[in-house]
Amino acid sequence: MKHETFLALRDEWRSKRPDLVDLAELNLYRSLGPSFEAIAPSTHHEAPYRCHLAERFLAHLGLEAGLKARTQVSHGVRRSLRVLFEWLASRKARVAVPDDVYPVYLQLAGEADVDVVRFPAREGLPPLDTCDALLLCEPLKPWGRTLSSEERARVEAWVREAPGQRVLLMDSAYATPPTTWTLRLMQEELAFILVSLSKGWLLPDHVGLCITPSRWREDARAAFAPLSKDEQKLRIGYAALTEHAARPKQVSELLSERARLLDAFTADRPGLRASSCVGYFAVSQCSFEDLLEQGVLGVPASVFGGPERMSILSSLSRARHKC
Repeated sequence: MKHETFLALRDEWRSKRPDLVDLAELNLYRSLGPSFEAIAPSTHHEAPYRCHLAERFLAHLGLEAGLKARTQVSHGVRRSLRVLFEWLASRKARVAVPDDVYPVYLQLAGEADVDVVRFPAREGLPPLDTCDALLLCEPLKPWGRTLSSEERARVEAWVREAPGQRVLLMDSAYATPPTTWTLRLMQEELAFILVSLSKGWLLPDHVGLCITPSRWREDARAAFAPLSKDEQKLRIGYAALTEHAARPKQVSELLSERARLLDAFTADRPGLRASSCVGYFAVSQCSFEDLLEQGVLGVPASVFGGPERMSILSSLSRARHKC
């Protein structure tokens, strides 16, 4: 089911069944945004320059300043992926892209006309020997899993076997700061690391970093060079990283509280067959229709590319959980 189709379906069910417990909110910004003040553009003299914004972002993440030479700035992960897919297409690379994480992945890959190998990330890795590049989301949205130690070892070995040919892309937008494994991949120059202000600061399409391995630095610089500069977004991003540096912690605390509410709700209802909430999603082994029979409005897993027999429950709903 496409995202737009589900939004219309959700509105329809909310209208005819106001008694339903709505656990189907997917928009993080709409849900949490009202809890925070808007971020005004910074007037600091460094604010309109991408190089200074990269310095501030790296410092916020606790990363060494020397990484700036390997860092490109964009409006976010989506913009960075568009550039990288176009670069990979120019190299005639076969790119493994998860089809059950974020539908925009496949949309961007299609627009770049890159050769795609689709795989269900919730079930593990694709056949790596068939790919020149691999896109992973860490942690894995919405399934709440991370790769096992054996899977991580396979990915690292795959890159090391042909470092001048194979490309690992790590979408770390859902982890602020990035996970320990992602940071190690960056330090050992095994992956392109993508981060942004979108989730931690609730600022989509404003600022993102792409930290590249040294061997691909010149390729990345040339690929990102045509991107236009938006001074207003840079100034807002600079303000986020300086005047609002505590926001990711505040957002995380709010999400943790909502996750506790959702976990308490599902624990009292074993019929929902739900996992613990990770981030702001829990996975139910019930279908969308099964959840409706139990008075719950969830999200069909097919919205994310998953199987119809499963559903996703969101902690973002404003509906009161009757725990």
